[in-house]
Amino acid sequence: MYQDRLLQHYRAPFGRGAVTGETSFGARKNPLCGDEFRVSIVVEHDTITQVGFEGRGCSIATASASMLTQTVQGLSLHDALALIDRVERLLQGDAVAEAAPPGDLIALAGVAAYPQRVGCARMPWQALRDALDSEGEAGLVARP
Repeated sequence: MYQDRLLQHYRAPFGRGAVTGETSFGARKNPLCGDEFRVSIVVEHDTITQVGFEGRGCSIATASASMLTQTVQGLSLHDALALIDRVERLLQGDAVAEAAPPGDLIALAGVAAYPQRVGCARMPWQALRDALDSEGEAGLVARP
């Protein structure tokens, strides 16, 4: 089941492409495999109103980026940071984090069984955290 959901997101990813009028972005690259992602966001009144990703990566990284864009749009900055923390725990196999995560994120739980691939799934979420940290530097978001 998890693998099918990951493949669906890889083959037809949500949120691929730049967003118009981005207020912040984060970028990550893995020089060993060549995966690279840039996540851009538009924040209005403490809410992520648009999110998109650009770049290239393996199926797990691309699927994770797709799930990210589908899940965080409409979240407050605080809730987005909390979700990133939850995804981190999910990727480490934390059963509590696995309990009904939003959207298709449960599919990422299967990645925890493959430690060498956890970094692939984590990369877009790290880029989002970088984007949110940039918002924080501008005084727009406080850490949970």
